[in-house]
Amino acid sequence: MVAIPTSRDVVEYLNARFKARGLPYRLEHIAVLPYVNPMWLANWDAPQLADAPEREAIEEELREARWRFPQVLDEW
Repeated sequence: MVAIPTSRDVVEYLNARFKARGLPYRLEHIAVLPYVNPMWLANWDAPQLADAPEREAIEEELREARWRFPQVLDEW
């Protein structure tokens, strides 16, 4: 059985990527939809980053994270 990634996995991954890029942002949590998306689109978002000025770098990291973690469980 394959372990389903959790919101903590996404936060840890993104925080590591932001640190590697020298970005000052660190996530505390992500917003996870209460259902699994049938189209296999990501069921999570990072609204905490909505107003960050480095949109291009952040969007690149979010795209990669959504590819790696399309569906996650909300674990906090």
